[in-house]
Parts: sequence; structure tokens; C-alpha cells
Amino acid sequence: MRPITAGEEAVVFQMASLVQECLSPTDDDLAKGLGEEIRPVLQSLLDKGWLMVDEEHELALSTIARHVVSSRRDAEGPQASH
Repeated sequence: MRPITAGEEAVVFQMASLVQECLSPTDDDLAKGLGEEIRPVLQSLLDKGWLMVDEEHELALSTIARHVVSSRRDAEGPQASH
């Protein structure tokens, strides 16, 4: 897996939050919410293996990305609930 930028990492963690809320966004969903400029970031994450597209064309974190997010959250301790 190729390394990602800080901006890409922020998108990975945002995706992880959406998944935790049982949401499975498409690239169009994210572009509506975050603006069209998110598309190249999503494509980069797909190319680097951090995101995948499932059979419903929804974005999902790769197995390794889920592990990285989980490991980082474990290291930072419990997350505050909103």
C-alpha cells in the first residue's frame, strides 16, 4: 500500500466515520457534500488501495485502511461521543 497525504488521511478517517454511522456513500454523495474537488482525492485513494468500490458502486475502506484506522483510534484512546 502506498503512503497517503495528510489530506487523503483526513478523507480516510471521514469515510471511517461514515461507515461507523452505517452509511455507505458513493463518490457522487461525497462530491455533493464536500464539493467536486474531492473526486481527485478519492481517485488517488482508490489508486493507492485505501478505498474500494463495491458492487453497489459505494465506497468502502480497504481491509488495510480499516486496520490502520482501528489501530490509530486504539492508540488515541476512546473517542468522545457526540
